[in-house]
Amino acid sequence: MKFRAVIFDLDGTLLDTIPLIRQTFIKVFHDLSIPWGNGEVLKTIGLPLREVAEVYAPERVEEFMSLYAEFQSTRYRELTRVFPGTIETLDTLKNNGYRTAVVTSKRRPPALAGMSLTGIDRYIEVAVTVDDVSRPKPDPESVVRALDLLNTCSRDSLYVGDSWYDIQAGKQAG
Repeated sequence: MKFRAVIFDLDGTLLDTIPLIRQTFIKVFHDLSIPWGNGEVLKTIGLPLREVAEVYAPERVEEFMSLYAEFQSTRYRELTRVFPGTIETLDTLKNNGYRTAVVTSKRRPPALAGMSLTGIDRYIEVAVTVDDVSRPKPDPESVVRALDLLNTCSRDSLYVGDSWYDIQAGKQAG
């Protein structure tokens, strides 16, 4: 079977942002006096931030999101990196005619900022963020939207991710 397109998750797949996400959650939990526990919030990486905020700070969702965005904006430059081999892999895909997309549960501005900062934006044709869909991962809507924007179908595509949410979205999208 010949694939024509590769769709990637962003955080934890192309970008090593887990240290940034962890530090951000620690700061937000501290500022809102939310018990850290064993850091079980880290298991939510891959879900939209609003859903996480609704679980951990249901009465303070907007404040949670604002604190999260504020802290990340001050640290993302120093804590956002590509994984080893990412640029070379994306370059190989581009040079061999593959279509590429990113599907992420991250909001559009920080997703595009991270892609630009690391230089992967020049290899990615389409970015579908949580802002672009009504039902984010693990629902398949974002993957299906990326397929539509790439003008390809699931049988001609691969979806690469690092979480259970990615696996579920990819499988449901075919």
